[in-house]
Amino acid sequence: MDDVPPPTEHVVRPHHIGLLSILSLAFKDGQHKEFPSPFTLHLYRCLLNEISEVCHPKPYFEVLKEIALGPRAEPQACQTFLANARAMPASLDTADNLTIFFSNIPALFVEKPSDDNPIFMRRSLFGYFCRRCFVSFIKLSFSGVVKLQKDYQTWIGGDLTAGYDVINKEQLTNDVTLFKTQADKKAWAKPESFEAWEKGLAIGDDTMAVENLRRFFEQQFNDNNDSGLRQHALLNLVRMHYMHKEYDAARKLLSEAITVSRTSGDRITLQNCVSMLHRLPPTSAGQKPAPNEIQPDLHPLEVFHDVSKLADDQPIGMAFNKIMQAIGVQDHWIDVQIIPPPEEELWVQHAVQSIVWRSAGCDKLATIEENLIMAFIPLGTPDETRLAIVLNRANQACAITTPWSTCMNARMGLYDQSLRNLLDPAIWSGLGMDDYATWAHAVWNILALRATRRGQKRLYQEVLLVRRPAGYHNMKFFDLDSEGPPRSKIHEALGEVLQLRKCGQATNGMEHLLRALWHSEFLFRLHEYRTGIVLLADVGLEFGMSKRSRALVDDIMPQIICGKDPEQRGFASFTLARAIIASGESSPESLREALPYLLAAEKDYECLDILEALQDVQYFISVIYHNLDMMNERDAATRRHHATVERRAKLATTVVDEEVEAILDLIGRIGVALTSRE
Repeated sequence: MDDVPPPTEHVVRPHHIGLLSILSLAFKDGQHKEFPSPFTLHLYRCLLNEISEVCHPKPYFEVLKEIALGPRAEPQACQTFLANARAMPASLDTADNLTIFFSNIPALFVEKPSDDNPIFMRRSLFGYFCRRCFVSFIKLSFSGVVKLQKDYQTWIGGDLTAGYDVINKEQLTNDVTLFKTQADKKAWAKPESFEAWEKGLAIGDDTMAVENLRRFFEQQFNDNNDSGLRQHALLNLVRMHYMHKEYDAARKLLSEAITVSRTSGDRITLQNCVSMLHRLPPTSAGQKPAPNEIQPDLHPLEVFHDVSKLADDQPIGMAFNKIMQAIGVQDHWIDVQIIPPPEEELWVQHAVQSIVWRSAGCDKLATIEENLIMAFIPLGTPDETRLAIVLNRANQACAITTPWSTCMNARMGLYDQSLRNLLDPAIWSGLGMDDYATWAHAVWNILALRATRRGQKRLYQEVLLVRRPAGYHNMKFFDLDSEGPPRSKIHEALGEVLQLRKCGQATNGMEHLLRALWHSEFLFRLHEYRTGIVLLADVGLEFGMSKRSRALVDDIMPQIICGKDPEQRGFASFTLARAIIASGESSPESLREALPYLLAAEKDYECLDILEALQDVQYFISVIYHNLDMMNERDAATRRHHATVERRAKLATTVVDEEVEAILDLIGRIGVALTSRE
């Protein structure tokens, strides 16, 4: 126990005097016995909350106001007590009166000569608080008492910073304390600088954050010359650079943190450093990220993070095996830890499972896992698990034209609802600046997706790209003709097929299509597999294999119809309708059979605002109606087609969109508000 620092010294602050005033008035001479029981219970709760100091102390009159709102506060005894408490600050107008007040405090906890118990037992929370404040007061010099009385009156007057300055421990100038104990002669570590470090991270002030982190770990934690905690400062800096995606700086500091941890023999911090090293992206192209080996001190969240390393190019079963392994590590972690982990960490497994289930194409199971987190983690908190679910619902894989960063509601055409959900203050109010950047990029992705689906290339190029928030961005996700970093094997292959199909050369993309089908089937990525099957049927129509194409889409259609991807469903319906017509040799029966699928495709594309595909489907519907001699329906379809053509031409020339500008301005104002938090 030699390396354990002594208890932090106690300094009498103005709010302590206020609490002592309430205690002395309420419990001295047995006055509390005249209070009604509900009021006494409410008084206990208010005082316990303030004495325990679980939050910043409230002003004196605000505490009295809270006490006065308690039940059964109408009797004369309660009103007399509240009136005396409100008048108490006026009686402590001099240092002598303050000294007299503190001289009467021992009556609350000192045992009487008789066998009667004192008002507060010495080891009770109230008794310990009164005794500690009294001992701290009698250690003060006369100048310290005068300063405390002036600070108290200033604090009562509304200046909540008076009396809370840092006490200088320098021996020659410290004249506030007359009787100095060992704790009063040395400045032991205080948590305020670490709080400032966390605030700097939250508001994005890296300079203030790093400076306060250095100041915190430079304090005296023990009697040794070296605190032995330098590795903790380095690890926190590594985490900051990792959150900022400054991987080179993180890797450089991490090597130093590992060396310091080994030198100091800090096994737990060393394990955390090694886990952070495994989180950093590989330095060479093609190198696979290394998973963590199960160790006694390995945090379960690191094992859950390993699931993301298996999500792209490994069978989905390996991800589920890793989840089961992580749950076992989490159960072991809960058993061996002295302090139970935060409740939010227990919901991480559901967040990871929701992502893996959705990657496997099981949207309903993923939604159940997401709903668990949304129900049990409260709104307005900076909890990253809830934020991950909110953004995962706003960043789901789409398999046709935009295979990545799209909103789940936006994929279903619910752009306005998706934007309302993300712009709700309960979502962004508690975010740090790193999470704010991720949130802002998710909102921008919805605007970009809507613009590209509508064919608003000028709006996308001249407005959205110019005001794109910081975050990962790949142009290939929105425009197949653009350059960008390589995606996964399946998405790259499907992108090549879609690009060739756009150029009328879909038959030349068979190799890419078969590669995408093989990988999606082997890795069990059902969303991509269904898309590949529909594309295979579409290419089969180019080769004249209409019956085989119809059979392919018929087999996969029940899964697509019940899914939550209207873009995939619309494309499959349109392909199936063309296959039915081609296999039936354009007979009236085949035209009538294909018509419901065409109408369904029109409804999906209209909901999604994919105007180019909607225009093609509406033209096809008008031709079908014409061949069936349904002139009224044909004319209605023709009018819808002309309206789509006109709208598409109008949107293509649109550059200024007031709604988009307002949302982008709102994102900027929210960022300013978050950085201005106290």
